Amino acid sequence: MPLQGAEQFFRRGVAGLSEERAAEAAGHFLTAIQLERKHGVRRPEMRYLSYFGLSLALARGSVEEALQACETAAAREPGNPDLHLNLARVYLLTEDPGAALQAAGTGLTVDPVHRELRSLVRAVERRRRPPLGFLTRHHPVNRLLGRLRASLGGHEKAPRA
Repeated sequence: MPLQGAEQFFRRGVAGLSEERAAEAAGHFLTAIQLERKHGVRRPEMRYLSYFGLSLALARGSVEEALQACETAAAREPGNPDLHLNLARVYLLTEDPGAALQAAGTGLTVDPVHRELRSLVRAVERRRRPPLGFLTRHHPVNRLLGRLRASLGGHEKAPRA
């Protein structure tokens, strides 16, 4: 059973994330985790840790710690699809779409109709190859050519290698 005070901080953190205040949300999630530790909770809420990881990655770009938090939470509570969603989101922030799809796929095995997981998978699969394959996706030339291609209506999916 969640600790009442920790649960209140968790809700504040979720509200902060929805309002794009990730740094503030990270503080609320951390407070929830610390309250559980202070009260010696035997089975800590993994969602607190998972959302802390996501907000940390969004706020500071601290992806190593964020990945560790989200991976730990998803491993300890594999039956919660939201934890796999948060892990997939952090993988996307690390620019690892393959790992993001794998995490989302794991979440979809738990809940095949999870709307946000399905949306994430569609969004990742919709990405096309960069116009110039020998440059990274984020290279300024590829970004410029990609925008040009999109503005000219080149929305068809690139063929797979």
